[in-house]
Amino acid sequence: MKNLLYILLITPFLATAQEAPQPTTYQQEFAGSMSYSQDQIIKLIGAIPQDKYTWRPAEDVRSVSEVILHIAASTYNLSSALGTPLPEGLDTKNLEKSTTNKDEILKAINDAYAFSTAAVASVKDEQMNDMVTLPFGTFTKRSLIMIIATHSYEHKGQLIAYTRVNGITPPWSGSN
Repeated sequence: MKNLLYILLITPFLATAQEAPQPTTYQQEFAGSMSYSQDQIIKLIGAIPQDKYTWRPAEDVRSVSEVILHIAASTYNLSSALGTPLPEGLDTKNLEKSTTNKDEILKAINDAYAFSTAAVASVKDEQMNDMVTLPFGTFTKRSLIMIIATHSYEHKGQLIAYTRVNGITPPWSGSN
């Protein structure tokens, strides 16, 4: 996955004898960033034993499974605000507490990231300054795309802290 990310990020900048380098689009940069985050979250999901998915650091704080499913639900909701309807039958309001099964959680996060990448790819350059109103503010579509990515990274950090507290080293870290 790291090689794919590298190729996605560097390919537009490589010049050939026939053509000049082509700039990347904001949508392509988002896809590369989200792919990187998704890859790390998938590695964390793989590293966390099934019996830790109900672990939470305190009573009123999200559990491991709830954090991951919160990332998925929020990714769906924020991305749909760009104009792509949510998948038929998807209940984002209850997704966070819908399962503690590792395989179902992995599917949920992969599906959410695929939906988000497609939703962002469908936004045309001339629509980037269109305004979108959400319960917590009004943003350009460009800003909303940044919010989608930063939200993912924010909760990935939370998940890293959860793994460390449970004695699990993030797989890409290589050290304790």
